[in-house]
Amino acid sequence: MLNKKTGVNLIELIVCMVLISLVVLGFFSVELFSRHHVISSDRRAKLQNDLSYSLEYISKYVQQSAGDINNPAIKVYPTSGVQTGFQTHVDLNDPHTPNDLSDDTWVIFYLNGNTLNSVQDGVTEVLSDKVVSGFDNYIMPASPDKGFYVNITNQGAAVDIGLVARYFPGSAVSVDNPQTAMKTSLVSSGSSEH
Repeated sequence: MLNKKTGVNLIELIVCMVLISLVVLGFFSVELFSRHHVISSDRRAKLQNDLSYSLEYISKYVQQSAGDINNPAIKVYPTSGVQTGFQTHVDLNDPHTPNDLSDDTWVIFYLNGNTLNSVQDGVTEVLSDKVVSGFDNYIMPASPDKGFYVNITNQGAAVDIGLVARYFPGSAVSVDNPQTAMKTSLVSSGSSEH
C-alpha cells in the first residue's frame, strides 16, 4: 500500500500569505480612508461653527446700529490709512436714546493677520483666529483670495460681509486643510436719511 503524505507545500503557503495580506491591507486602507475623511469633516465643521459665531456676533451689533446721513451707522475702519475692517455706531444705553447719537459707542470689527477682532469701549475680543489674511472693501467674489470682505451700501445703512477661513489659515487649501466661506447682508435698524 502506498502511503501518500498530504501537507502544505511552499507555493500554497506563499499564496495563502499573499491573500491574507491583501485582505488585511484592504481593511487597513478602508480604516485609513475613513479616519482621513472624519478628520477633514471635523475640521470643516469647526470652521463653519467659527465663522457662524463670528457673523452672528457681528450681526447683533450691526442690527442695533444707528446713524443718519451726516453720521452713518456703518463705515470702514479706519477711515484713513490701511483699511482692515469696519465700525458700526451702536446705542448701548438703557433706555435707548435713538435721537441722540452723541452717547453711542463705536463697535469695531477688524482683521489683524489671521485674527478677526471686535473692539468695544477699548476691550478687544477675538472672534476667530482661522480667517485667511487680507481685507477688501468689496463684495466677496466666487473665488475669494482674501479672508474679510466688507461692502457698505445704502449710505452706511447696510453692509455685505464675507468671511473665508482655513483650518491652518497661513497654509494653502488641501484635503487636510479645508477652506470654508460664509457671507451675509445686514441692515442697520436705526438709520435715517435725515
